[in-house]
Amino acid sequence: MTPPDTFAFHARHPRGTEGYVVLLFRPEADGRLRSREWPSEGYAAPGRDAETTVDELMARVRDWARAGWTFTEQPERISDWLHR
Repeated sequence: MTPPDTFAFHARHPRGTEGYVVLLFRPEADGRLRSREWPSEGYAAPGRDAETTVDELMARVRDWARAGWTFTEQPERISDWLHR
């Protein structure tokens, strides 16, 4: 079964002062990754498009997790989807 072409999750700071809705697009073979991101408070506005790498995004997710951020999808599941 082929995984979906997009994957979304919400990450929120433990104090609720900051958060993001993140939409990931299937990574390229060379590890480049396109994403679209909205602040939690502005999810109805146009998202901010970005390009990064799978490794850079996972470093950001790990940093958030170490700092106690909460996720709608576990970091392990995010990593699994990125590496399929």
